[in-house]
Amino acid sequence: MGIGYVVIALSFVGICHGLDMSRLQPYNFTAEIMFIVEDLDQDGIMTVAEIDTVFAQYDTNGDGKESRHEYTAFICAADPALYQISHYLYDAYDVNGDHKLDLVDYEGFHNNMDSNNDGLLNMEEFVAYWVALLTSIESVGNHQHGQSHEHGAPACHT
Repeated sequence: MGIGYVVIALSFVGICHGLDMSRLQPYNFTAEIMFIVEDLDQDGIMTVAEIDTVFAQYDTNGDGKESRHEYTAFICAADPALYQISHYLYDAYDVNGDHKLDLVDYEGFHNNMDSNNDGLLNMEEFVAYWVALLTSIESVGNHQHGQSHEHGAPACHT
């Protein structure tokens, strides 16, 4: 899910001069595409196991955790234009705020999206969560939040 979700679905633009979120609009459509891509068994429900599977691809050293550096490097390899937003997303995924992504965070992120708390994440819940998240990123994007949290992650090379 690590855009995981957005990396797979779409690309972003505007690395150096604030965030240009226009290519992601309308956000509900972007979120629907992300859900379809990340619902690995295509049953209309995203489980914690599916989220775990998606996040596992970011763990490049296989230690069960993704550092900001690993996450950002993976995102940048997929699309350098995602560099700045990758920091916003990393912070959103780091549910417990310990500066590493692991199963606790993935399950917490799944729970955050599961608005009716039934343990099953459907498209409606997923879309509502992502629309709110992307809108919040857009509203703070011009403050360069992502660049202030680089923590040694390499800049993407275009």
